[in-house]
Amino acid sequence: MDSKEFTVGLSWDGKEKVANPAIITLAPSGNDVELRISAPFYNDLAPPGGQAGQAFFKLWEHEVVEAFFLNSLDEYLELEFGPHGQHLMLILNGNRNAIKHSLPMYYEAKISDDGKSWTGQAIIPGSYFPPNVTKFNGYAIHGPQDDRKYQAVFEVSGPQADFHRINKFGDLNLAEIIPSNRRMEHSGIWKQALTEEAMQQK
Repeated sequence: MDSKEFTVGLSWDGKEKVANPAIITLAPSGNDVELRISAPFYNDLAPPGGQAGQAFFKLWEHEVVEAFFLNSLDEYLELEFGPHGQHLMLILNGNRNAIKHSLPMYYEAKISDDGKSWTGQAIIPGSYFPPNVTKFNGYAIHGPQDDRKYQAVFEVSGPQADFHRINKFGDLNLAEIIPSNRRMEHSGIWKQALTEEAMQQK
């Protein structure tokens, strides 16, 4: 089982290189994935009312590093992590179609003593991933609303910044990190989310 390291080294459209990029590392932790972040700290305001170690909806509106895991059926897991200790996960069935969010996970973040960088460590339950993940992208966002900076591992160029251009994601065979991802069936969490979606559509 291997670990994988990704550098969030491009502007979202791929036109510029990031001078001080965030790094996302994926490593096995039993049947789960340990996700580590090393990133510059831009001292954006903390999410209002956010609690360290807890889910925070719309975390993407704040300083954040994100990781997306996609399979060939356009099922994907979106993970978001902030320097102040908040996290967010979303299960998506098709482009932008979130069917579950804000489930719990272990996550800790620490801002360096000099205030110039931060690190994060999360344990992502293997059941949160869709089966047979083959594609990945990672992002970093920071800055005020009128001057947001959007950075990516794999460029997602288009008319405007859009992290859900899943056709532009790069390769990742998640089964090389956690072999249990090489499966045909959805996990119980995915099955429940898909069932709830189907019931809502009736």
